[in-house]
Amino acid sequence: MVIGTWLAAFATLAAVIVALYLARRTEKVRLKVHAGLRVIILGDGSPPQEHVVISVTNVGERPVIINSVGWAVGKRRHRSFCIQTVSGPYTKQYPVELAHGKSADFMVSFLATPTWPVEFATGFVKDLSDKSLKTLVALIHTSIGQTIEIHPEKPLVDRLKTAGKTG
Repeated sequence: MVIGTWLAAFATLAAVIVALYLARRTEKVRLKVHAGLRVIILGDGSPPQEHVVISVTNVGERPVIINSVGWAVGKRRHRSFCIQTVSGPYTKQYPVELAHGKSADFMVSFLATPTWPVEFATGFVKDLSDKSLKTLVALIHTSIGQTIEIHPEKPLVDRLKTAGKTG
C-alpha cells in the first residue's frame, strides 16, 4: 500500500509539471525572423526590384502584435538603436497582428529609396569593420514589450560594407 501511495503522488506531481510546462509554452511569444536582401520579380516587364526585408512569422500559439521593426548596432553603452520606416505596395504597415502561422514582411525598396544602403551604412552603422558588423541586429518590437533580435543575413552585411566604401 505504501508503494501505491508513493506512485500516485509521483504521477500527480508529474502531471502538474507537464501541465505547467504546456501552459507556459503556449503563453510565450515565438517568432521566426529573417532579415536580408530579397528581389521581387513582377513578371510585367519591369526590372527586378531589390528590397531589404525583415520577415516575421508567428510560430507560437499566442497571437502577437508587431508594433515596429528596427536595428541596433554596438554593445552595452555604445549601442545605437533606430526604427525602420517601411513603405510601398508589398510591405506590411505597423502595427500588424499575427495569429499562429501568419507572417508579415517589412520592406525597404531600393527602387523607392535607392540611397538606403549608403545612408544606413554611413549614417547609422558608421563602423563597417567585421567586429562592429557582428553586433548589427534587426529588432522586432511586440505589443507586450518583448523585443526579438536577429542577425542580418550575410548578403545584406556584404552590401552594407560595399555601400559604405562608395558613400
